[in-house]
Amino acid sequence: MLCKIDTQIVKFGLIIDELKSIDDKLLKKRALSINENNSQYSAVLSLDIAHSRRIIKILHFSKIAFEKLKNKLQGISNFGDIVDVLSPAIAVVKSIRACLIPCIPESEEELVNISELLGCILIDAGQVGGHTINFKIANEEAVRLLNEASLAAEKDIKKIFIDIPNYQ
Repeated sequence: MLCKIDTQIVKFGLIIDELKSIDDKLLKKRALSINENNSQYSAVLSLDIAHSRRIIKILHFSKIAFEKLKNKLQGISNFGDIVDVLSPAIAVVKSIRACLIPCIPESEEELVNISELLGCILIDAGQVGGHTINFKIANEEAVRLLNEASLAAEKDIKKIFIDIPNYQ
């Protein structure tokens, strides 16, 4: 399971790098269009830049959330831990999936596989260990992890990208 999560983290990183490269090219084209007083083309490029940055932000958020999830999964030492960690983990993966599918539909199958695998392990651990799932606490933990990932992604994105001034 950790291998599947690692694979997604690497994929997210590669796509982010590719999109950053595209962003740089779009910025250069936009600067050239501004110098040439081509405001229509500049406006189109601004929209393309904003769109690519939205996708980068979603991917960066997903990558950070998966890294946090991986760290929690690596800390599991007994059946009780499995239930406590996997309950929110499933909600985290489902949230990531909901964010990513509109941007990167090809990621759906792998995210569904991870979610199903987590669910199967959770059910088995609950049955073997006799543990019950506290959904309220699991959901609160999932929201906390997602909020942390969102804040970290927002902070990183602000460092990575300059704001695009509007020269129209």
